[in-house]
This record gives sequence, structure tokens and C-alpha cells, in this order.
Amino acid sequence: MEFFIQGTIEGDYSILMAIVDFLPVVFYFLAAWLIANDLYPHVSKTAYGFLAAGSLMCFIGGAFKALWKLLFCFGINYPTFFTSFFPMQAPGFMLYFIGIIMAMKQLKAVKTSDTVNMITATTVTSSTPLLAFQSIGSVGSLVCLSILGFRTKNALAGVFFILSIIFLFGMVGLSATLDSSLGWANWIEQSVNTLGQIFFYLGARKMHKGGYVS
Repeated sequence: MEFFIQGTIEGDYSILMAIVDFLPVVFYFLAAWLIANDLYPHVSKTAYGFLAAGSLMCFIGGAFKALWKLLFCFGINYPTFFTSFFPMQAPGFMLYFIGIIMAMKQLKAVKTSDTVNMITATTVTSSTPLLAFQSIGSVGSLVCLSILGFRTKNALAGVFFILSIIFLFGMVGLSATLDSSLGWANWIEQSVNTLGQIFFYLGARKMHKGGYVS
């Protein structure tokens, strides 16, 4: 039986939902860390440092928010876990994106100007700095990785990264139209988010097998 916390301003959540919220966090970290370690022999230590730090910050931010929701189901409200989500994830995505850009330049996979133009054309703008960092960092990294996949003849990896981008935009659209405090809406959002991160992980696995050097 699922235990619900209802009638609160924070929302209606179940234990199962809180546990499922860990899935996109885990899939993202597995993919991001695998990519970082695969790139380690080919890039500078500085680039790897950005990738490693970004991966960890995104993981910690996402895990804290999921943990907050799980604890909340047991009547424990620790708001620091919730409020640390954006301050950890937004800079984390940007650090990872910077690391990917550095890696792309060092691998000579794409010109920086081409990458910036593509990101500018696809990134959702926001008046909130942290949300803008999160959007630019997450979309930018996936755009670069999709380019890298096609340039290294890992076309399926490139397709997986593009699918991840599509689900990411779907998540943004749902967040703007649905009330995340409602249980059913949160289920939809997290299902889309999980699928997006699964595609990110599948792309990372294909790149791991195919290699990052053409």
C-alpha cells in the first residue's frame, strides 16, 4: 500500500513515487560519469575535472531532492534538501557543458562557433539565471554529444542523445503546464524525465563501445 501525504502546500506524494524519482538521477549519473571516464585518456585534466565535478554536482542536487520527497512521505520535512536542488544542479550542468566543449575542441570533433550556434538555436531562454544555466548546460551537452556521435560514426548514439533532448524539452513543457504538486502530474513528469535519462545512458553506452576518436 502506498502512503500518501495529502493536503499540504508541498504536494501529494507516495513512497513509490519518491523512489522512482531516484531513477533519472541514477541514469544521468551513470551516463555522465561513463562519458567522463571514457574521455579521460583523450582530454586534458582540466576538461576531465569539469566533467567530473559537473557530474557529481548534478547527482547530489537530484539525489537531495528525491531524498527530500522520500523523507516527506514519512512526515519528515528537511527543506535544505529541496532548496539545494537548483543551486547544485544548475552550476553542475554548466560545468559539465564546459567540460564537453573543451573535450570537443581537444578531439577536434567540431568548431566551437558551430556548437554555439546550434545551442543558441535550441536552448530555451529563461529570466531565471539558475534555470537558464540548467537549460543551457543540459541541452548544450546533449547537442555536443550527438554531434560527436555522428562524427565518430556512432550514429545510434547520436540518435539516442537526440531522443534525450526531445524528452528533455517534453519535460520542460510539462513543467510549464502541469501542477507538479499533484501526484498524477508528478508521475507523468518523472516518467518523461526517466525516459530522457535512459536515452542519455544508452547513448553513453554506445559511445563507450564505439569510441570517441574517429
